Amino acid sequence: MAIDRKRTAELLETIDNLFNHTVGEVLPSQAVQFMRKSIMGPALDEIRGLIANSRPPILFLAGRSGHGKSSLINALTGRLVAPIGDIRPTTPESTPYLVQFNERFSSWQVIDSRGVFESTRPDQAANRDPASILMDDLAKYKPDVILHVISATEIRNLAPDIQLFRDIQNRYQGETTSPIPVITVISKADTLGNPRNWPPEEMPHKAALIKEALDYFNTEILNITMQPINPNFALYGSRSQNPMQPGVIPVCALQDNLWNIETLQDFIGTWLPESSLLEYYQALQRKEQLRQISSNLINRFALIASGIGASPAPLSDFAALIPLQLLMIAFIGGLSCKPVSKETATEYLSAAGFNVAATSGLRLLSAQLLKLLPVGGWAASSTLAGSSTWALGKAAEAWFFGGEVVDPGHFKGQWSSSQADLLA
Repeated sequence: MAIDRKRTAELLETIDNLFNHTVGEVLPSQAVQFMRKSIMGPALDEIRGLIANSRPPILFLAGRSGHGKSSLINALTGRLVAPIGDIRPTTPESTPYLVQFNERFSSWQVIDSRGVFESTRPDQAANRDPASILMDDLAKYKPDVILHVISATEIRNLAPDIQLFRDIQNRYQGETTSPIPVITVISKADTLGNPRNWPPEEMPHKAALIKEALDYFNTEILNITMQPINPNFALYGSRSQNPMQPGVIPVCALQDNLWNIETLQDFIGTWLPESSLLEYYQALQRKEQLRQISSNLINRFALIASGIGASPAPLSDFAALIPLQLLMIAFIGGLSCKPVSKETATEYLSAAGFNVAATSGLRLLSAQLLKLLPVGGWAASSTLAGSSTWALGKAAEAWFFGGEVVDPGHFKGQWSSSQADLLA
């Protein structure tokens, strides 16, 4: 499961009703208006923004036909998306794919470009300069990342290709002021030396050949200072400080012999805009990266809760924050690939030691949640509202992402340093 837009809308409506029938009935009207405008309003908008602004990542694969672009698309998505041709170029023009991950409520847009510098043309290929087609496609699709796919055995022969991409990058940046990162993918790493000597982790000579090809490409072709992506395994790829050419990663995209694809997937994610991260990582079920999105959400909700100190009417305790905190818990669970629902919040409360088997309504669920606050009966203040919300969020995050039951009080003391970082 993952964050479903339909269930999200239903949960937002439920939380809004909870606010009306609990907070709205016990607080003075002036305080209710303040809470709706300054606390619940921003919290609901935060979730709506996360969902409404979320979009599919746009990946653009370029390079010569036969170098493995289509195979790489299939490997990255884990689906048979693009047809594969073994001899003649099969891509007459750039082909867009909207790859659906229905069970994860996500999709990617992937563009398989036609090859450049072809000695033969695909069937029905347009009689145009491939470089012009490539430039037009970038303007049309506005990709987040370009993957320049180069066969491992051909890296010494492709200086014109590299220069072409640099020229196109500079031209595109000049026209749009938005540079597109080009990640070089050295495909078919298994074909260096004897293909039967595989995987490289078990074949020192194969590993040396891949590392040699990587070093040659970085120093002789790109002429860029690189550092290993993984210091413990230098053959997994290199990264640079150049945002237009951030990395070079070798892979094998054979369906039954995939290698280093996860490294590439993770590296792509570091260069995607924030608006595309949710769908990208949900599709991959990457809990580590989804947890980072969760942490960002907790920080935002804690800052929103801190605004309670500005209430024009006194708030006697933290019951007023319960709808906001229930919403936060449900979404933390959703980011951990559980359904976004009241039941997900109930799961956390049950794990935390409360008997929620008979809790059929959100009012009773709210009463249980109030017991979890690090200190009961506090007079509401900016600092305590923020710290309690943040601590509760981190405790829920520890459960949903790590299966750990941690008392929210354990995190309360960490809020001041986290708040300072957020406001810096």
